[in-house]
Amino acid sequence: MATISDVAKEARVSVATVSRVLNNKESVRKETQQRVYDAIEKLNFQPNLLARNFRRSESRVILIITPNITNPYYAHILTGIGETASSLGYSALIFNTGGSLEKEKEGMEMLKLRRADGAILLASSMESPHLLEYVESHPVVQCSEYDGASGLPRVSIDNHLAAKEVVEYLIDSGHEKIATISSKNTYISTKERLDAYRETMKDHGLKVPRSYIAHGDPDYSFKSGKKAAMKLLSLKERPTAIFCISDTLALGTISAAMEMGIKVPEELTVTGFDDVDDTTMFHPYITTVKQPCYDLGMRAMKLLFDRMMKKEISDKKVILSHQFVIRESSAPYKP
Repeated sequence: MATISDVAKEARVSVATVSRVLNNKESVRKETQQRVYDAIEKLNFQPNLLARNFRRSESRVILIITPNITNPYYAHILTGIGETASSLGYSALIFNTGGSLEKEKEGMEMLKLRRADGAILLASSMESPHLLEYVESHPVVQCSEYDGASGLPRVSIDNHLAAKEVVEYLIDSGHEKIATISSKNTYISTKERLDAYRETMKDHGLKVPRSYIAHGDPDYSFKSGKKAAMKLLSLKERPTAIFCISDTLALGTISAAMEMGIKVPEELTVTGFDDVDDTTMFHPYITTVKQPCYDLGMRAMKLLFDRMMKKEISDKKVILSHQFVIRESSAPYKP
């Protein structure tokens, strides 16, 4: 197990300097602080937490606020956060809100009560004004979803660009009757994916009938995706392709098509978003956008650690790369 002396040697500083950094003394230069932080992370150094926490009123706990812990999309993000937190000497506490703004605020109150040193929000809606209460006095980072008006650091992908790539692919495959299954929530990703769908269709001179935009429930449940798909597939001018804003909605769509005797992808192309594990559990495997979920969690935790250590953050908007993965659920349009 690494000692404070090992950290000092690795960072090329004195033991006293490491101690000052650990206690957030501002007398240490930024460059020196960075060397100490790098050494701590490299050596997985864990100081005498009990004594230090008592002295500094720290909990050494970070809070993860999530809307639905059963959603498979969050699994790898939570792993990325948890493993990175552990490597930095922190425990992670998950607070499930069920999509309730009141519950989200209740979770954030744990910061004021000093039960957590910082928080990562996995599903900040664009209607979370209460977040402003915590911006100045507590370290908070947004991951995946965010409220741009809050000014909080965030980690995400470019949802607009990713959705545009999917719709461009469908159009290039010969589809013109392209519908979408969105969601009834106030997440930035939902807005950006729907906006990209509409804009891309318009750019190609393709009309979007109001009936071609269906909605699943706020947490993208399989059941709601199936219900929305059945509505779309019952239209007189039924779509030949459906762009779903989540993989779970896409799974519901494929189930609906099978029950209605519509073959995927021969008669209907279906695309999803996120690349959760379920997309390759059953055939047809789903064409989808692969999000770097583990890395989203890891980067969010590192960003939060920097905030808790009061390090200067040069980039508060971290955008990670996505990947469009073509599988069995999509095919060129056949008249």
